[in-house]
Amino acid sequence: MLTSSGPPYGEVPISRTVLPSGYQLGTMPTMSLDDDRVARLEAHARYWQAEYEYLLQHLPNAVFLIDPTSDRIVEANEAACRLLGYPRERLLEEVRISDIHPHEIDQLNDFAAQVMSRGVASTDQLGCLSAHGHYIPVLIHGTVAQTEDGRTLIRTIVVDDLRERLAEQALLDEVKDSYNYEEITGKSKALRHVLEQVTRVAPTDTTVLILGETGTGKELICRAVHHRSERRARPLIKLNCAAIPSGLIESELFGHEKGAFTGAIQQKRGRFELAHEGTIFLDEIGDIPLETQPKLLRLIQEQQFERVGGTATIEVDVRIIAATHRDLSQMVAEGTFREDLYYRLDVFPIHLPPLRERQDDIPLLARYFLHRQCTRLGRPEAEITEAAMGRLRSYGWPGNIRELENIIARAVILCDDGRIDLDQVQISTASASDAPLAGGMQTLEQVERDHIIAALGSVGGKISGPGGAAQILGLRPTTLESRMKKLGVDRASARKAN
Repeated sequence: MLTSSGPPYGEVPISRTVLPSGYQLGTMPTMSLDDDRVARLEAHARYWQAEYEYLLQHLPNAVFLIDPTSDRIVEANEAACRLLGYPRERLLEEVRISDIHPHEIDQLNDFAAQVMSRGVASTDQLGCLSAHGHYIPVLIHGTVAQTEDGRTLIRTIVVDDLRERLAEQALLDEVKDSYNYEEITGKSKALRHVLEQVTRVAPTDTTVLILGETGTGKELICRAVHHRSERRARPLIKLNCAAIPSGLIESELFGHEKGAFTGAIQQKRGRFELAHEGTIFLDEIGDIPLETQPKLLRLIQEQQFERVGGTATIEVDVRIIAATHRDLSQMVAEGTFREDLYYRLDVFPIHLPPLRERQDDIPLLARYFLHRQCTRLGRPEAEITEAAMGRLRSYGWPGNIRELENIIARAVILCDDGRIDLDQVQISTASASDAPLAGGMQTLEQVERDHIIAALGSVGGKISGPGGAAQILGLRPTTLESRMKKLGVDRASARKAN
């Protein structure tokens, strides 16, 4: 069916016809040769024809031979059948080009015209509709092919662009996230409870809602769920809903068609398409606009959507992990978040405790960030004094783990002798004492620290002896000194505070 020039044998060139399976070898050109030589040339032609057909059938990319005038597929290799999910017989006998590209006929007609006029052409990204109703983004390369009976067909090589990109994205995510995954550091009871929930829910496809204050590590928990799931070989696609303007959030989530709005100069796939067969992380889900919520609800319910400006329904297989620092139930009561969407998301909630409720984890996290920061700056390992650690433990951490990391980074820069002491841990007394708990409360350690500082300040920093802070507080001097060391209180800071 497809004619091409073969290699010369001896001094006489030969034209051979390369046919897909089921076609007969064409008639050899008339030559004044002896029968033996003709037989050898025909044997060569049959050999290379068989090699061609074998390679064609086993190419990793889909190859089609199509007749644009009849809207039919004339031939397809094994990869083409796998790509579209059709048996070969049905693909050749029943399926038409318009069935595979129902919304892109104009683009295909332009493509076919370019192939016919130039002999070769390629498309921008198009979408193939599979037998299961999934849209598969592809790139198509076409060339002219002549059949034995004189028909002009188009041979296309179809590249599964989505699979190529997802494989690349999965590799990048694996490399990028493997180090950060280890940042889940701690031994507190609160953290152990969270990790137990991660272990239970990760192997399922259940929607997860991660709740917690800003800086508590919601993205790390998302990564832990993804990497322990059956989807870990597929990509983890992330979107911070609070960082996208409300007018563009639908385009980011669902993609858009060319010309859907001003500036849409080409088709764009959304995050849900990129996350097909993987996981999508919707951070700050509470910031998603109210007008976008019905479309997201439909996607969660039916796993299908349309691009902005499009009419084709796209089906996806995506696990959703959402996160927010907002109180979604309160937003539902206020009418700023849909109740039905909230219940669709709140299937398996994981509540992350704030750092002030993980007192036992503060030393571990501080030393972890200290090691990482020293490594990044190329400095020798440093250590944190007990007084400095006491100050860290007594602080209320309104910025949670992110704030702790920043304070340690600053302390490493200020440290000169390999020891991080009170001077390098720059948390002011006001910051430490005023950092509130939920509801405006303070921790017992914060209250105790403030009381000791006030007592020391009232006696000019005197600890023991008549009129000393230990006598005022009803403590032994050694007990008071031990508490001061643990809480990061020194006499100099107490004098300055008073």
